[in-house]
Amino acid sequence: MRHVAAGAFLDGGGRMGQLIREHDWASTPLGPPETWPQSLRSALSICLDSSFPTAIYWGPELRLLYNDAWSPIPAERHPWALGRPAAEVWKDIWEVVGPQFAKVFETGEGFSAYDQMLPMERGGVVQETYWNYSFTGIRGEDNRIAGIFNQGNETTEIVQARLNARKEISRLSRMFEQAPGATAVLRGPDHVFDIANPAYLELVGKQDILGKSVREALPEVVAQGFTDLLDQVYGTGETHVGRAVPVTLNRSGTTEERHIDFVFQPMFDEAGARQGVFVQATDMTDTMRALTAARESEEKYHAIVNSIEQMIWSTRPDGYHDYFNDRWYDFTGVPPGSTDGEAWKGMFHPDDHDRITAVWSDSLATGNPYHIEYRLRHRSGEYRWVIGRAQCVRDESGQIVRWYGTCTDIHALKMAEENRQLLLGELNHRVKNLFTLVDGIVSMTARASKSPAEMAAAVRGRVQALARAHDLIRFNDQGTDAVRRVTLGDLADQILAPHLGADFAGASDCEGPQIQLGEKAATGMALILHELATNAAKYGALRQPGGHLSIRWSVSGPTLAVTWTEDCPTPTTDVVSGSGFGSRLIRSTVEGQFMGQVNFEMTESGALIQMELQRDQLSA
Repeated sequence: MRHVAAGAFLDGGGRMGQLIREHDWASTPLGPPETWPQSLRSALSICLDSSFPTAIYWGPELRLLYNDAWSPIPAERHPWALGRPAAEVWKDIWEVVGPQFAKVFETGEGFSAYDQMLPMERGGVVQETYWNYSFTGIRGEDNRIAGIFNQGNETTEIVQARLNARKEISRLSRMFEQAPGATAVLRGPDHVFDIANPAYLELVGKQDILGKSVREALPEVVAQGFTDLLDQVYGTGETHVGRAVPVTLNRSGTTEERHIDFVFQPMFDEAGARQGVFVQATDMTDTMRALTAARESEEKYHAIVNSIEQMIWSTRPDGYHDYFNDRWYDFTGVPPGSTDGEAWKGMFHPDDHDRITAVWSDSLATGNPYHIEYRLRHRSGEYRWVIGRAQCVRDESGQIVRWYGTCTDIHALKMAEENRQLLLGELNHRVKNLFTLVDGIVSMTARASKSPAEMAAAVRGRVQALARAHDLIRFNDQGTDAVRRVTLGDLADQILAPHLGADFAGASDCEGPQIQLGEKAATGMALILHELATNAAKYGALRQPGGHLSIRWSVSGPTLAVTWTEDCPTPTTDVVSGSGFGSRLIRSTVEGQFMGQVNFEMTESGALIQMELQRDQLSA
């Protein structure tokens, strides 16, 4: 039989008030509402009239009553939870809240929790949820605890947002830690160090700067105007960039002057308010010292350029010729100064004039190196073939400040060209290819190297690999394209040989069908094998005795598959990963030259590299 509420304490209360009035309380230990004690009636009246999530747990079984604001908390358990024991409603979190209820009943002392994690089941899945809530004892007519008054709200989204923010801060901190450049984050108008990566600490020569203002951590820069610049950036919100600025630093107790490129970048919050300043700096001291030394040696330069056999000249940024060395005047026989400005163009063969002008104009416009062969009037009156070359010199801001050029007499070579056309063509082809390769190796290695010594060792190894490949090709060269080849097996043996001393006898094997490589393909493959062999010697199978290296290749249709497998007695994690410079060089060569693909993998025994190359690229 259902009972209708008899007291005013059940009037109103929204949807939950109606559910409570309609509930069959007579079938529960609480009995009909008209029999409820005044303490329960008063508490329930407060609960139903409250706009804050509120619940009451009554009696020994903690039977549950709650208001509309609390009804979303049990989720799919609502309205089933009404009138049921707390242990039944909250069986998934009873291990946490059960003892809390018991303590309030036992002591009468209230309990509160903030951001309490409760592993609550929702939609059949246990989820981490977080809550702020309180348990307050309700005393019955006998002054003993008869029930518990509960108020609270869910904070899961807030806690997750806080955790995500911490993760993001941690991620950014790791990024700062690993950044190669010196970076720091300054907070607020006092420019307090929040973050400073190891490169920045190394630059300033101090370790204990976090939490300190710039004025406290680096007092020596205040009088040099850097704190004023920071104030300006923070106040105006405008970025400041400095190039090769001299800075006096007290580094590890020693006063040093450094030249620094730096950026002060204002940082803003979501509302657009300024939060601080991001600092990025690069130590340019060594570069500036080199430039200073170059300027100081100008007098020596003039003595040197007049002592060599080549004709040397220089111009202003706009191409105006204002210097020729003595060899120029010896060759041309014209009076000193007579070819300054645009007058030098009068020395060209008429048929070469337009071509020279076009090439020189392009170099002036783009900064590209100037390189051309043309005929220059000799003091004898004849026109002789020369090679003209020039490079620009830029200042710290990147602006061209000078052009320096040379003219080299190649007339005798030109006259013999008809008899040696094939030889010179082949020589020119090979030299340019090697220069291009070496230039690329030097440029890429420079970007990836941490020191001149590291760069020198890396360049030396790669160039020696090219030399070994070139030696094999030269050994097989009989004067026709058809025989300028080297086999993949011979090349692999040659590249691995420097790494296979007495301790590594029999530590490698190469197996596969005979594959002929053209000159270009051989140099590319030499670079790949060199990078892998060097990595194996540093970190892999050739690092210590007992390791084994296997190279296998096979042909399938238009594809050559090459597998490099290392078996290490004590594998390390410092292996080819696909992200280092050597790996990028390998990937660039495989994809760019051989139109193939490469996969880097670390197995339990060591490195595994698999490459697929297009066979039609191997004969080039």
